[in-house]
Amino acid sequence: MEEENLNLTWEIRVSEGRAGTDPEAPDWEVAELENGVVKNQADIYDNLTYAEAQQIAGMWTKKKEDAGV
Repeated sequence: MEEENLNLTWEIRVSEGRAGTDPEAPDWEVAELENGVVKNQADIYDNLTYAEAQQIAGMWTKKKEDAGV
């Protein structure tokens, strides 16, 4: 059996149809990517300010590092 080499990353991006010009506006989303692709739409968290999106992505990245993944 071959083990899959899964690479989880998180991307902060502007939500579809939003301007993304104001970091305080809820125009941002964080997407969980598996090997560079969103595998599950439930893994996209939207209606965030830019600071909220950074906080969530940072938290998930730290959790992944702490787990040694």
